[in-house]
Parts: sequence; C-alpha cells; structure tokens
Amino acid sequence: MIQLVLTFCLAASGNTCMTVRPPFEQGYPSLISCMAAAEVIAADMLRDRLDLQGYRLARWRCGPAGPPGTSL
Repeated sequence: MIQLVLTFCLAASGNTCMTVRPPFEQGYPSLISCMAAAEVIAADMLRDRLDLQGYRLARWRCGPAGPPGTSL
C-alpha cells in the first residue's frame, strides 16, 4: 500500500517544519490515488487542525507504507 506524507513549515520561518502522516488505515492502492488526494487532505488539515495554524504546506510525497513510526 501507499502512504501520504505531508511536510508543513511555519509561514514566518521556513526552518521550523513538521512531518504529518494523515491516518488512512487501508493506505492508498496506487500512487495516482495518493497524489489525487494529497492537496485536498493538506488543505483540510490546514483549515481544521489548530496545531497547524501559521503553517504552510512545504512538500508532500507518496511512497510505500511502512510500519507506524517509520520514515519513507
């Protein structure tokens, strides 16, 4: 399965960033389905999550899903 990984950085300081893996238990069946969902999920997270206030989407990627807590 494929996993979406988003990197958000503070708008005022591009040096302060956080990586977020939105929960999606089943994963994405293909890179195309992950890529199609990425911008919508990122926009929803920026709108809805208080811990992301003042952040902007710096980058995103889709890759093979690993065990929880691992990096791509």
